[in-house]
Parts: sequence; structure tokens; C-alpha cells
Amino acid sequence: MKFGLAAYLTLLPLGAHSFHLPSSTSSSTTTRSTSTQLYQFGTLGFDTANLYSRSEEEQIKTRNEVMSYLSEIAQSSPPVVLRKHLGSTVVISGFNPEEAASQEILAFLNNEFSPHLSDTFKKIIAHVDDVKVGKKRLIGRNARYTGLLDKLDFTQSESEGALPTVVQLEGVSSWVAHVAGGDLSKLEDIVAVAEGAESVKNVAILVSGAQNVKGEELKQVEEMMKSKATTFEYTLVVVPEWNDEPEANCAFGIVNVTDVVDDAPFGEDVGSFSREESLRIITEALAIDKAAGKCVVATAAPDAKSLETYLVQGMREIGFDRLQEVEHMVTRGVKGYNEMLATEKEGVAWEKAPEPTDEELALEAASKEERMVLMRQKRQDTEKEEELKALATEWAKREFLRKSLKRRIPIGEEEFIEIVWDRAMFEADLKYRTMMGLAVNESEERAQFKEDQKARKAAAYKKEQDRWNNLSTEDIEPPEQTTAVTFGGM
Repeated sequence: MKFGLAAYLTLLPLGAHSFHLPSSTSSSTTTRSTSTQLYQFGTLGFDTANLYSRSEEEQIKTRNEVMSYLSEIAQSSPPVVLRKHLGSTVVISGFNPEEAASQEILAFLNNEFSPHLSDTFKKIIAHVDDVKVGKKRLIGRNARYTGLLDKLDFTQSESEGALPTVVQLEGVSSWVAHVAGGDLSKLEDIVAVAEGAESVKNVAILVSGAQNVKGEELKQVEEMMKSKATTFEYTLVVVPEWNDEPEANCAFGIVNVTDVVDDAPFGEDVGSFSREESLRIITEALAIDKAAGKCVVATAAPDAKSLETYLVQGMREIGFDRLQEVEHMVTRGVKGYNEMLATEKEGVAWEKAPEPTDEELALEAASKEERMVLMRQKRQDTEKEEELKALATEWAKREFLRKSLKRRIPIGEEEFIEIVWDRAMFEADLKYRTMMGLAVNESEERAQFKEDQKARKAAAYKKEQDRWNNLSTEDIEPPEQTTAVTFGGM
């Protein structure tokens, strides 16, 4: 049985008069135009003005503002400036060879994708309680494969947990010191030893397990370092208890010690911090010139709606590398973003700018998106090119070693790499696409590469042959000089 609308309305209870059908002719009806409606309407085929709640729209707006802020920084900021006196030798202390952190810190300092560290430091010294244990734990197949074995050396502490002595720091230019358990009392000892070592010019200190430290204690440490660290540049990074999460798995926030809350420097919910992430931050900070003189507290930011998350994820989407990311969070971070907003508000408070139209908003959003896509693509292409060159160099070095083991090669490694570079780049491209899960037809591509090489050789030979055929007698034997030469004016 079917009812008409009139029949249906007669069945409603008496209280149903409170229900009203929307009227398109009502003068009180208002339409709320949002950016969501602008982008979604016409794409899905219906009005999506209420697709997101007000809080969700505010989050989208904030994220877009952060992305615009980061895009402008990426375009206007100069490259990261590195410290001038990093030197060629770095020592690490406070890392137990039995624990994963000791291997991870060495990997960060000798990472081929961080040439500002791996190419700078020709020697890495591990200061340990037991050299035998250190060599057993830290020298393995990976150390040989990455070239760490050629750089790594050891010094033994005079007592368990003791710092390197001034004598042991002779010739050392940079020092990465780890202090476990949030023991801030050791920092003054580190400063005293570094002051006594004339060669030490940079010290990066990582304090882990500091979840119970008070803000007032951190501020006292900062004052101490400012007054007593006079012969070297320093960076202090303080984190709560470590966890085993990999680096870049979670966003993070960095706050200057001067800005922390005395009772809760890590916030109300302290949580833990990625061990790998803290080691990445401290090693990059060692190299960043703008990180010199900084005492900061680092905390995890698991909340997807936090400004820290918007900033870190935005930088990774745009294409910031880890060096740029750490520099931005250490020098600006959330505080820098909020100060930018405050400055903009003050600058336009005297005159209200006209609201942009929907069309202007759409054009602006499209242009920003295009710029970000181009920037990301450019950075990705650069990173891919660098990775291909690294893989090609690695292949060429192995090939040189393999051939030199069979018979003596009358040229050096660098000259050999230059000669086989085309082949090395071809092998690197094959390996890269295989690692990325892309389609590779090795047999056909190798055959095509050989044909291309034959064609290039033939073209080069033909060009050289034509050059010789066109040589004249004068080109081979230039005429003797007949101009008279006089001496002493005679």
C-alpha cells in the first residue's frame, strides 16, 4: 500500500507540528560557503558544504596555512650553513657497545647519504670502558661494507663510565657525548674537559632519560654552559626515556630551555622518545651552524592534530631533507610559526584586507599545490640522482677490487671509476629500480646498453678519423718561426 505525502502527514502525532520541511523561499535561510564546498562541489556531484565539522575545517585551514608557510621558507631560505671547525676527527663517549645506540650513532656519523658528516669525519673514535668488547660489538660485516672499519678507532676509559681525558682528546675536533639517566651533574665535567682540550671546537651533548628533570635545573645548566664554555661551540639536546621506534616514525617538537615550564619541561604527558630520532637530531645539530649555543628539549608529538605534526609532516611532504628539518625545528619550530602569525596580525591590524572570493581562493590553492608538487619532484629527482651516484661509485669500487685481485691494474681507483662510469650508472639504475620494485628486463636492457656503447664508440672513432683525415701539413708540422729576435736593442 502506498501513501501520498498528505496522507502521511495526517498520521503524524500532534507534536509533529515542530517538524518543518526546508523552504527554498524562506528569507531566513542562509548558505555557509566554505573552502570544503568550493573544492568538493562539482567533483562529487552534490553540495558537500557540511561534509566536515567546524573543528575539522579549522584543522584543514591550519594545515594549509602551515604548508604555505613552509613553501615560502623552502623558496626563500638559503642552504643549511655548516660549522666551519668540525675538523676531521670526532669522538663519541657515553655509549655502551652492548646496546644498540652505539652502533646507531656510528651509522649516523658514517652515513653515505649524509656527506656533510661522512665525508667530513675521516676518523671516528669510540671511547669505551672495554676496548675488546667495543671491537667485538662494533666491528662487523656492516662496518667493513660501509667503510667504517677504515675510520673507527678506540680509546679506553680510566674507570667505568669515565669521560675521555684531555690527553685522549688531543687532535679531536668534535665530540658527541651521551649522558644517560638524565644526570645533569655530568655536564659541568664535560665542559671542563672540553675546555682543557685545545683541539676540541664542537661538542654535542645528548641527555636521555631526563623525564624527571625540572625546568629550573635545565635553566641552571644552560647558564653554566653559557658562562664556562668559552673555547668551543656546544649544543645540548635533552630527551625523556628512550623507546625503540625508528626515526621519522613520529613527529617531534623542540623547545628552547629558556621557554620550558619549570614543573613540566616535557609537557603534562611526558611519554618517551625515539632513540634513533634523538641520535639523528644530535648528530645533525653537531654540523648545523645555527644550532651552536642552543640548549633544547625534544619531545614526541604523536597527536595528528598538533602544530608539531603539521610542521614535520609538511616539511617531509615538500621535500626537506633531515638536515633542513632538524635545523628548522631547532631554530624556529612551533614558536617560530606562532611568532610569524603574531607578526602578520600586528602588521594588518590597522587595515582589514578584503575577503578573497571563491575563485581567488581556488586559484591560490591550485598555484600553491603546483609549486609544492614541482618542489617535491625536484627534490625527489635530486635525491634519486645522489643515490644513483652513490650506488654507481659503490659498484665501480667493487669492480676495481675484483679486477685488481685477478691481475695488477696499471691505473688508480679514481681513474678506473671515471673510465667505467657509464657502466656503473647503468648498473646503479638497474639496482635502484629493482629496490623500488619497478619493472626491470635485465637481459634486454643489458643487450641494448651494449649496442648503445658500440654505437657511441663507433661515432667517437668516426669523429676522430675525420679529424685526422682533415689535418693539413701545417697542423702536423707547424712552420718554423722566421721573425728575427733581437737582444739588447741590437
